[in-house]
Amino acid sequence: MNIQETKNIPEEVSKGLSLLAKDPFTQQNFDKLSKCVFMNLAGEENNTKILDQLNTEPLTNELFNLILLFTVQCIKLQLMEIEITTNLYDYGFDQTIVDGYIKKFNQFKQFINDPDNAIIAANFESKIGFNYLVDVDWQQEIVVSSKYANKVYQEIYKIQLHTKSTDTKDKDIVFKCTLPQLIEINNQLGMMVKNIESSSDLKHLK
Repeated sequence: MNIQETKNIPEEVSKGLSLLAKDPFTQQNFDKLSKCVFMNLAGEENNTKILDQLNTEPLTNELFNLILLFTVQCIKLQLMEIEITTNLYDYGFDQTIVDGYIKKFNQFKQFINDPDNAIIAANFESKIGFNYLVDVDWQQEIVVSSKYANKVYQEIYKIQLHTKSTDTKDKDIVFKCTLPQLIEINNQLGMMVKNIESSSDLKHLK
């Protein structure tokens, strides 16, 4: 694994998590410390109860800080679940730890996406500004005549991509295409997925 290629996560964080992934202390306490990380990020005051319980262990603070830095970076980079999962598997974490972390991460994302928690969400504002896809709508339109021909039959498809930006503003992308064009788009997306799968180590996701 090339540490520098792990989805823009700082090298020192990637390397630190890779070194600790198989440590017995990490295996036993990663879930507790990741819970503590999300509790601290969600609360106005630091919650150190879990840290206090583990303060006699020398790796407690180091592992907590690595999880914290990794989590904040994932949010700011707007990494998707598959990207976070791939990183954690690449670091050497097992499925139980990865699944537990992803569950907490998704719950936290729902929390900060709530308008009532806008102040907390502002702390994780991304400078990248990528929109993320929320939903897709489509509508079939049939043209039966035109100005220059009495009989015209052509299927037109209206595709509407619903996206949100980091400031939770809705932005729709709308375009129209014919059936052959829609098929071509689908084929291109299929080729893209195959290329990604062939160039990535996704064995742990199958």
